[in-house]
Amino acid sequence: MTGAVQASVVGTVLAAVFAGALVALLLWMLRVPRPVSAEIARAVRSVGAVRTILVPILEAYYSERAVELASRLGQMQKAAIVVGYVVEVPRTLSLGVPLPQVEDLAARALERAKTIVEMHALEAETEVIRARDAGEGIARAARDHDVDLIVLGISPGSGFVEGSTARVAESLLRQAPCEVIIDRLAEASIGEAAPDQSPAEGPGATGGPDRQGVSARPF
Repeated sequence: MTGAVQASVVGTVLAAVFAGALVALLLWMLRVPRPVSAEIARAVRSVGAVRTILVPILEAYYSERAVELASRLGQMQKAAIVVGYVVEVPRTLSLGVPLPQVEDLAARALERAKTIVEMHALEAETEVIRARDAGEGIARAARDHDVDLIVLGISPGSGFVEGSTARVAESLLRQAPCEVIIDRLAEASIGEAAPDQSPAEGPGATGGPDRQGVSARPF
């Protein structure tokens, strides 16, 4: 008799739990989403439509941070990340001239960028962007890859008056065929947080000249 009573109690509890779970499921399925304005819905769709993101590498630390930012922006919709190491080739040289030292720096920088992208389980594509003008080269790569968004990292010291990275940023704002995000850190955001870098790899640093006299750094 006691065993039957205990079995009945257990059955009642299990039935109550099952009924509660079923009711909760039905309420969740029938709940009415909070209405949002057309402007909000359009903004959400716009960001969700970003499928390919281009990150040009101009300065080591700031470009790597831009790769991280692009990877996070594209993570929800599983966007493809294209990373391009930008090299400005002087008009006195052929655009396809071999540049061993530059190509070595590019390979290492692109490998680091690819590692960052893969940490977010995203697809990474890398290339060296050779151009007479860095801004034009980046815009061309954006068109070639049908890019939806460009994320450009520049140093805190860059302004829109002078300086190579600022020149490229200003050029992209005029020529880019897609949305552009300029990631310019505040000076308070760096300092000890920035990694130690060798003279050949630091932001804005210039490596030794290549055999053809081209500076071994991104533009």
